[in-house]
Amino acid sequence: MKQTVASICVLGLCSVQLVLAQLPTSSFGLPAENVQYKDIGQGGPQMGVAWGDPSKGPYGAFVRLPKGYVSPLHLHTGDYVGVVIEGTVTNAETGQEEVPLRPGSYFFQKGNVDHVTKCVSSVDCLFYLNQSTPVDFIVHKK
Repeated sequence: MKQTVASICVLGLCSVQLVLAQLPTSSFGLPAENVQYKDIGQGGPQMGVAWGDPSKGPYGAFVRLPKGYVSPLHLHTGDYVGVVIEGTVTNAETGQEEVPLRPGSYFFQKGNVDHVTKCVSSVDCLFYLNQSTPVDFIVHKK
């Protein structure tokens, strides 16, 4: 039993160290006006990478959604966390109540779970997300 607990702890620490090893290696700041946004498809969203490489993971990025944007039902293979900066966002799984997330709100999205993301405010939405895996966007097939 002690050996199992010790093994789990060591595996957990190794996982944390692996993720930390891939984070930025020195302190830095990124002024908002220096974030370079690129269209990511799906009808208007844009992504501005703050650190890391979204094609490889891990990474941190700002995501802009135009007001009124409604994503198709989709999933991402990896978990991610987000913090709303501007506008009001909902991010609900199938059958889940849509909770308005205003600036300062946090959300967690479990990987491999269908969900819809919306910008429900009268202004464009902006949120920051962190993901330890490569970015993907897999549209639900009917």
